[in-house]
Amino acid sequence: MFTQDMKQSYDENGFLVVEGLFSPEELAGVQQRIETLITDPDSRHEGVGIGREGDTKAETKGTGEIRGASFLVRFDPFFQAFARTPSLLQHARGLLGPRVKVFRDQALFKPPRGQAKPLHQDQSYFLVEPADDLVTAWIALDEATLENGCMTYVPGSHKHGVFPIGHDPERPVHHVPDTGDLDLPEPVHCPVPAGSVIFHHGCALHASADNQTDTWRKALIMHFSTSEALSARPELNEQVSLEID
Repeated sequence: MFTQDMKQSYDENGFLVVEGLFSPEELAGVQQRIETLITDPDSRHEGVGIGREGDTKAETKGTGEIRGASFLVRFDPFFQAFARTPSLLQHARGLLGPRVKVFRDQALFKPPRGQAKPLHQDQSYFLVEPADDLVTAWIALDEATLENGCMTYVPGSHKHGVFPIGHDPERPVHHVPDTGDLDLPEPVHCPVPAGSVIFHHGCALHASADNQTDTWRKALIMHFSTSEALSARPELNEQVSLEID
């Protein structure tokens, strides 16, 4: 159940960890479909995109293990139904208000020994306005640990809006936030069991480290916004994953 204390913690820190939001039974179908996607990418619905480990560098683009997928919710009825799970929507509405949509969706994987995702803000990519009207739900499909690259957040960083960005010279796909002279808190690691959801503000600085294990770390991500919110990038408004309210 969503509580006012959860809202206050989210408002203060920019993220909220909810362990066990999904039961093993509720998660089983998602896990099975994601496993099928990884082993047989051609089985995906038309319109679903695939990313690979090598895509972060131009010279290795299209190579390596599958690192993620995009638009599962937009194009696959199974994931559309999952996005409407009442407990998930209760928390999204508790953070955003009564009328929400899935603005964007993706699945992100760390294959064995997979690479890190450096510190960034979701809003530097999506530019949803108003800036407070984007909440990411990061759904753990496996246990996320310090060893396999769990999520890491900088508390309170969402209060500073969208930082100017540069690009990583090694991996140009990454946005590098310029936080200037701000004295930000130390990042907080958030290991969670499978079925947990971490909700974070679109401006919250977050990252995940290398997967140092020989097993996968998988997550399904839904970027919720208010129903009325729009991106400053017009093409994104034509690609909304799921209208709900």
